[in-house]
Parts: sequence; structure tokens; C-alpha cells
Amino acid sequence: MARAAKVLPAPAKTQGFVQVVKGVYAYIGGNGATNFGLALTEDRPVIIDNDVRVRKPFLAGMRSLTRKMPGLVLNTHHNFDHTSDNGFYHGHGAVSFGCELAAEEMEREEKAGVWVKQMVGRGPKVDHLVGKLHIAPPMVTFEEMITVRYGGRAFQMIYIDHCHTLGDTVVWMPEERVLFSGDLLTHRTLPVNRLGNFANWIAALDVLDMFPVRRIVPGHGPLPPAGKGIIKENRDCLLRLRERAQAALRKAKAPEKAAQLVQMPEYRRWFRYGNVGVNALKMAQELKGKRK
Repeated sequence: MARAAKVLPAPAKTQGFVQVVKGVYAYIGGNGATNFGLALTEDRPVIIDNDVRVRKPFLAGMRSLTRKMPGLVLNTHHNFDHTSDNGFYHGHGAVSFGCELAAEEMEREEKAGVWVKQMVGRGPKVDHLVGKLHIAPPMVTFEEMITVRYGGRAFQMIYIDHCHTLGDTVVWMPEERVLFSGDLLTHRTLPVNRLGNFANWIAALDVLDMFPVRRIVPGHGPLPPAGKGIIKENRDCLLRLRERAQAALRKAKAPEKAAQLVQMPEYRRWFRYGNVGVNALKMAQELKGKRK
């Protein structure tokens, strides 16, 4: 009889701004909610990602570190919880950057009428924004990579692949050796894959492992310890999911039925444990497609 997998440690319940390295901060959403970045510069600060739903607490925390509004906004991907407050910062003079695919995905969701509606019921409330809040795509776009030098710091935005979304990008600060991974990495928080590609995602973790990182700021979950341990944790999680989806497909041929057989009990203490089902279905659908 196979031994039950050991239950993995619960994540820290951190929330708010924490210093990553000198002058560089992560805003931790708490309970697995979205994280953002803030880098102080000789000019105005630079922020990585944003969400209209947490504008007030983010600005309150930022103002305890600087009285200046951001000069640059860097988007790691198109999702609402990473770009929905672009327009607010544009109105305060910020210039935003993101890959072209992220801009196209924002436009697709706006055209489909789901840009705000997809967030209804997921908290915090957005009902009052339906039909009123529209996309504000990145003002400067790129395809593979762009280096932005601003206020004495360098930010390299690197398109990785179609993993969590079509336009997954990381923000690398080479001098500080800090990597903002967007949702390519989460810390003790289960990811979610509705629009992505698990095969690419697993392969992309090898790419992230090549960065000589000092610290990594994940898209969700508390700030992990220094080093690359978070990459191994994410890889192990996705490989276990793939292995269990493969086993389930041998018992139940239909992905929908196979997904119901997939269990990940060792992750039950992690944030967003409820994502197991949707991830198992997506993985089973991908694996089924490969076998055809």
C-alpha cells in the first residue's frame, strides 16, 4: 500500500508591504490574494502590477514609503487582478509597459464583455464597476524582451511563454537580483490554470531556474525565503498534478470524470486549495489531447 503524502506546511499569513531588498518591496495580498511590487528610484517609484479592488490599501502602504506617485507601471500578464488599475496610474502620469500578447488578451476580454463580469462574486466586490471600468492596456508593448532604465534602476521585462496566460512575463532586476514572477510562481498557494498550458508552464520553471536570483516575488502567497526553493515547490506541485491526472485518465477516459478522481491532500493547508478541481480538469484535458 502506498504511503500517504506528507501534509505540507501552511503558508505565513503575511499581508501588506514587506521589504525584499533595500528600496524594493512586495505588497502581499494575504490569504493567497494577488501580490504587487514597488521599487523606489531616484525619480518616481515603479510598480509591478495593480488591482483596482485594492487601490486604497496599496496606496496607503505606498505612502508610508514614498510621497510620490508611480512613474512606471509594469504588467506581468493581462489578468484583471494584475492590470485593472492601469488607467488610474495613467491618469497620474505613469507610463505602463507589457508584452503585446497581454494587451491583446485585455482587448479580447473587453470585446467579449467579460473584463469586469468575470470577477463578480470572487471578492472584493466589482458589481458597481460593470459597464464602467474599461481596460487600459500597457502603453508600451514588446514581443520578447525590453529593458527599461529609470531612476537609476534597470528593469528587464522578459516574455516567457503561454503558461498561466498567453502573455506571461517576468520582471527581472539584474542589479538587485530580484525576480517578479507574476503568476508563473506562487508560494504555498495553489495556482489556477484556466487560460494556460501546463506543459509549457512546467518547462518554463526550468527557464526561471536559470536566473541568478537573490529573491523571488511570486504572484500569490507570502514572500518566500531567499533563493530558488519556491521553484522546486511549484515544479513538484505541477508534476504531482500531472502524474495523478494521468492515473485518473487510465480509470476514467473522459477528462471531466478523471478530474473528479484527482486528489492533492498534501496541499490542503495551502491557500486556494479549492483550485485542485479546475487544475485537474485542465491537466486532464491537455493530456487527453496529447494522446489523440
